[in-house]
Amino acid sequence: MMTAPRGPAAARTIAAVLPPAVVWAVVLILSPVLEYGLGRMVWWGTGAAFLLCFVPWAIVTWLDKRGDLRRGIERLGFGPLMVCTGVLMYGTLRAIQWLNGPLGLAAVIFAIYGGFALMLLFRRAGPDWTCMTYGGAAAILVLMAGMTGLIGAVLLAAGVWAQTLLQPAQAGRFAVSALAGAVVCGGIYALLEQAVR
Repeated sequence: MMTAPRGPAAARTIAAVLPPAVVWAVVLILSPVLEYGLGRMVWWGTGAAFLLCFVPWAIVTWLDKRGDLRRGIERLGFGPLMVCTGVLMYGTLRAIQWLNGPLGLAAVIFAIYGGFALMLLFRRAGPDWTCMTYGGAAAILVLMAGMTGLIGAVLLAAGVWAQTLLQPAQAGRFAVSALAGAVVCGGIYALLEQAVR
């Protein structure tokens, strides 16, 4: 009988496999698939995942390696980041509207940026984006896929566990961040889904 891996090695593996960009990319791809099935709509989710997860990750990684990211944020503050985030969200949502894309995907995008805005607004309180992602994505998966979404929710709960195990002093912060993500992201998604049905 095999036992599940325990301890810091398992926590590091889980944290490495579940960064926020990967989690949100999976949710973005699943949204149109669960709403319309496999077919042309899967490209909407894939395109949104590329634009909203991979491109920002690549830019942040590039700027961070050059040392420009921290200097720029210290000098300019978070205002330009919030404006650029809003412009990216608005452009993506307009494309979905103009091209008759899946409205459920738009609800996921709004939910992601609602959680991101919460994090930026309360950054002094120190919410953790990774755990907010886990909580928000878990709530959205359950709302999107019903009981099947619980599988993803359990996997994302393992992500919160991994973060807590790697940084035990931050356990309370991680739990509150995951709960805030579930309430804000899940709440926005639920409200928008009800509005479009």
